[in-house]
Amino acid sequence: MKNGKTFFNGLNLGGVKFIAIYNYLSKTTGEIANHTVNIGLSVKNVKENDLAKLQACNDEDLKAISEKSGIAFDVCKTALAEMIESAKKNLSENKEERTAQSTGQTDAYIFITPAIRIHKDTQELHIFGQGIQKKVIVEGEYKTVNSSAKTLAKKAIKKALNLSADKFRDYIVANIKAVKMNGETLEIN
Repeated sequence: MKNGKTFFNGLNLGGVKFIAIYNYLSKTTGEIANHTVNIGLSVKNVKENDLAKLQACNDEDLKAISEKSGIAFDVCKTALAEMIESAKKNLSENKEERTAQSTGQTDAYIFITPAIRIHKDTQELHIFGQGIQKKVIVEGEYKTVNSSAKTLAKKAIKKALNLSADKFRDYIVANIKAVKMNGETLEIN
């Protein structure tokens, strides 16, 4: 087993890597799960690919999404237009043009590496990456959400087009039992 400093320095090595996060405790739901996470991906490239998929989505695709989801075509059309506009804003080099959520995410952290960052308010160390797989060990308590038809349409579009930007997650290091990367395991708690 590596020591923490050597291990986390490895998260800064070039390229994309898969890591395993074991027994991660979700702060909001109490769920405990093992995660496979892709770190080192370019968020900008992922957002550009998602925008291209959204822009390529035509009326025929939307009709299929509408029929499969049971959501009115007009609602899906509005949702798609809003998603395209939002995706364009979030790719802007001008921070003021981005959505409030995107700006808030950027401003909330001090970036140590693309995969390691510290939350400015809580001072908690986070691992940031794209969630690839999750195996739930202990179910959490999940709130019931009554989403609008447009929100449901956006979810259906994301799923049908296999969009990836929403799969990025932060994992609070203090809530992790162990991390495995390149065959090495770091036990945290």
